[in-house]
Amino acid sequence: MTATQSQPLTLGIDGIPTRPSAFKALVVSIATTLLAGLGVLIWQVGPPALEGLLERNANVAILLADNGLNRYLAICFTGFGIAGAVCGVGGVLSLIRITPTYHLLRVVLMLVYVAVAGYVVVAWLAIFSVVHAEVEFDGTTQDRATALIFWWTVCWPALAVGVYAAWLHAMLRSRSVYAAFTRKTGAAMPGDHVLEDVRTHGRDPRARRSFYASFGTHVLVLILIPWLLQARGCVEPYRPPQGSGNPVVAMVKIVKPKKKKKKTLTLRPNSAILFDIPDLDDSVVDQIMEEQTQATYQASVNAKAGKMGQGGGTKGGWPEGMENYKIRFIRLDHGGKGWDDGMNQTAADVNFLRAFAQATGFKKIASQGESHPIALLAKYPDDGFPPFVFLTGNRGMGRISSSDQKILRQYCLKGGMLIADAGSPEFDRSFRGFIRQVFPDKQLLDIADDDMLYQLPFGFPNGAPAFWHHGGRRALGLKHEGRWITFYHPGDMNDAWKSPGYSDVTPEMRDAAMNLGVNLVYYAFNQWNDAVSKIRK
Repeated sequence: MTATQSQPLTLGIDGIPTRPSAFKALVVSIATTLLAGLGVLIWQVGPPALEGLLERNANVAILLADNGLNRYLAICFTGFGIAGAVCGVGGVLSLIRITPTYHLLRVVLMLVYVAVAGYVVVAWLAIFSVVHAEVEFDGTTQDRATALIFWWTVCWPALAVGVYAAWLHAMLRSRSVYAAFTRKTGAAMPGDHVLEDVRTHGRDPRARRSFYASFGTHVLVLILIPWLLQARGCVEPYRPPQGSGNPVVAMVKIVKPKKKKKKTLTLRPNSAILFDIPDLDDSVVDQIMEEQTQATYQASVNAKAGKMGQGGGTKGGWPEGMENYKIRFIRLDHGGKGWDDGMNQTAADVNFLRAFAQATGFKKIASQGESHPIALLAKYPDDGFPPFVFLTGNRGMGRISSSDQKILRQYCLKGGMLIADAGSPEFDRSFRGFIRQVFPDKQLLDIADDDMLYQLPFGFPNGAPAFWHHGGRRALGLKHEGRWITFYHPGDMNDAWKSPGYSDVTPEMRDAAMNLGVNLVYYAFNQWNDAVSKIRK
């Protein structure tokens, strides 16, 4: 009998004879051994991370303790450690390619599946129990969308381990690896079909591509898009106009009043009694005092205002700015309904930029407003962050994560200014709670009528105009190291910026709102210039 008759060749899926592959078997053994490191890593990192999270959120810790989910999470982390240790032992033993070690590999991979499935399910139950109980997590109440994103954040490492184990399982269940361990030949095994389907789309390529397209669409919508929305994209650095200016308005001159001729009382010269009482008003000191106190200021019709900026120049601009500038209006997307109130067809932001250009002479303005999530503030360079960002809404604010709150706080503390504007009483209540979370160590202060914000380049002797009173009649703010880092107008200032027909305002109200915005941007540019100057030094 010939060798061919004693061991007939077995044809694989593609018609090529299937032979034992020692190389593939070695790859499976080494890859299984590496699972030990992944399992132990999750076992070591998971419990401290969970403990730190529960320390920051006492209410969540109480909730999970009541339903026992914190204990189940701890068991899951221990399960990863045990599964990893077993994988390490099984991978090393499988270097001896015999039938028992082959079955041992199949068992250890099943343990990995159990660990991954248990952790994913328990994490899902824990996260959505917080949503159903409406307990605050990292300072905000979570909804289903944010909960799904957080679940993906904490589960994707475990899911990646599960996919890795599935690939090993497919390799292990292929005929070439099976033959390397058992020395048995035969027909193609399930692993061969799986690997071949992945490589060639299987016997029905159209159906397989449809399956892949459906799976990919679900991953895109449920996982990738939410992740990308939170990711930090590309941003264009923001710098005010470069130059040197002086905002002092040269519109006054001293006008001394004409001194009235003093009337004197003269008695008859032939009178026997002469009254000559000295007049205190005739003293030199009094004359000087009178000139100083009676001097008044009169506006000059032909006078021109100084160019806005710092440095004392005449052309206007800021020393730390850039020549090829573009003044932009950036609005923060907080995710709440109506967050973009005033944009789009009402063009409030573009109208303001045009008014700013007309009032200041800086003509290079953006043709349209911008908006992006709070997370993108961290992407700007240290010497190119926006001097100000605008936040408004006609409903409540959306769910803002603790990481975004931290980014906004750092932006304000390093030199940026948050200009917030209430478009409704609901937004007023929501914003006040939000700003307390961002700055728990500060409180909103009433801005005095004589504050610098109300002096240059336009004067507001009575402070900020109140407009619609959604949250009071006085503008408020937060201060840090002597400068305003947040300006909050509770009366819908940007409603007066909208194009005619979208808001019922008088020309006087519109001018007042525009001029107040110019003052705020001027103040923000000055603070930006000071902060960037320190950074560059």
